[in-house]
Amino acid sequence: PGAVIKVSANGKKRTVHSTGFRTPNGMGILPNNRLTVSDNQGSWMPASKVSLLKPGGFYGYVQTHVHGKRFWAPDGGRIDHKKVVPPKTFDQPIIWMPQHFDNSSGGQLWIDDQRWGPLSGRLLHTSFGKGWLYYMMLQEVDGHDQAAIVKLKIDALTGIHRARVNPIDGQVYAVGLNGWNGNGRRGLSQGHVHRFRYTGKHSNLLLNTTVLNFGIELKFNFKLDTTTAIDPTNYRLLQWNYKWSHGYGSKQYAPKTGEVGKEPVTIQAVRLADNGESVFLKIPDIAPVNQMELNLTLKAADGTDFNEQVYLTINKVPGKELASKPSE
Repeated sequence: PGAVIKVSANGKKRTVHSTGFRTPNGMGILPNNRLTVSDNQGSWMPASKVSLLKPGGFYGYVQTHVHGKRFWAPDGGRIDHKKVVPPKTFDQPIIWMPQHFDNSSGGQLWIDDQRWGPLSGRLLHTSFGKGWLYYMMLQEVDGHDQAAIVKLKIDALTGIHRARVNPIDGQVYAVGLNGWNGNGRRGLSQGHVHRFRYTGKHSNLLLNTTVLNFGIELKFNFKLDTTTAIDPTNYRLLQWNYKWSHGYGSKQYAPKTGEVGKEPVTIQAVRLADNGESVFLKIPDIAPVNQMELNLTLKAADGTDFNEQVYLTINKVPGKELASKPSE
């Protein structure tokens, strides 16, 4: 399988950092020097994802063929997994992403330049297939990392997969090609350099998503309209798991029944904070799950509509025992 390899500065020494990657197309690095790597849906890869790596980690892809004259020929060079038994599990990503949200993942970028406005100090993600830029909200629970992800409402002209901060102006620049060999979002064209610029104007944003013992806390950079904020029907929450197998990708499976499909999650109540800028969604049976989809239909205190979609991966719920990894 694919690997992340550490090469010494003089080029004379290399060490394998982590393995189990199918078609990784980009990396990132956090302020604490931990690495992120994305991977793409396919065999032994239920969905696209971003992983936060640890030395010696295995991230899911199982080799199915060996090199040779008949490499990739029908049934030629194929590894017999009855004889070469695949691992029983793998290190879970911080975020899974459904195919319609990101069908070909690019690299990540930690943006810490304050000139980029309220979204500075967080991890960005790029999509080669969609031409979209996302921001992520990271969380660590008892040594288990997980995240939520939101797409910025900007369509790039090309499939972006490399992003950097320009030290001159503090803005984010991203480049790419036409997006997954032409199989990306319709309308993507060949090769552009994009600047994603903070204009200095206020924009209503979801700033943080945190999984708590009995629910999820959402923090915003604006005051919410009380009536819509405390109404549970304005928060549509679905969840599902993926199955890890040799098949190409995975269907979506309801966690409680194991049947194909998404599972609605009941939000028992919503509590609005005194400052009006955060809410707690009470979900007593919240549990580890590969994928949550949260759709918000809210209003700001000034009456402005606020509609947002958030995807989460929950590997650990604070204060609860760690369940079996849901994708096994």
